[in-house]
Amino acid sequence: MIKWSPKRNFSTFFVPNVLNIRVMKYILIAFIGLLISCKTSETLQTSNLVKAETTWLTTPTFEVNLTTAYPFVTNELNQLSTNNLLGAGNSANQINLLGRGDFLRITENRVEANMSYYGTQRFGSFKNGNTGILLNDPVEDYVYSFNEKKNKTLITFKTTHKQEHFSFRITVYKSGHCDVDVTSSNRNFIKYDGSIKELVVE
Repeated sequence: MIKWSPKRNFSTFFVPNVLNIRVMKYILIAFIGLLISCKTSETLQTSNLVKAETTWLTTPTFEVNLTTAYPFVTNELNQLSTNNLLGAGNSANQINLLGRGDFLRITENRVEANMSYYGTQRFGSFKNGNTGILLNDPVEDYVYSFNEKKNKTLITFKTTHKQEHFSFRITVYKSGHCDVDVTSSNRNFIKYDGSIKELVVE
């Protein structure tokens, strides 16, 4: 005859479950701790990267290699594009600059630039047939700001070359890619993209 023992059955069926719950609790705590550790490490790495970039962006000493131009589209540019005078693969609103060596450089409070320009000049005239943006002039009103939420840097500054006034707006992304907006007192707006890097002055 088999006798039923409530005390023994309670121990047999419920103690293992209690142990399982405790084990799961410890595993969950360890997992949460691991996540916090990874997040802290990632935050520190991002912070260090931002600090490293901040040094040469606020000083500033950097160079932008331009790869594409995005002109303000006009009837004249449309006609040039229609007649295939902008080069193979180019259009009125996008010009490939690869291999041309177009650049924008800032160092020692001066801006140097050799930037191909496509668009309409409103005032004055180009000399010696050169229609590009050629600069070697002092930097004015340089402002640096970092948007932590969007993880991007915004740089603005101005310069004057002879009688022409320029305003620059550079947006720098974490990857090193950047957009360059150029507004001029004498010609239509134009935008560029490219890559930015620290300029080592020897």
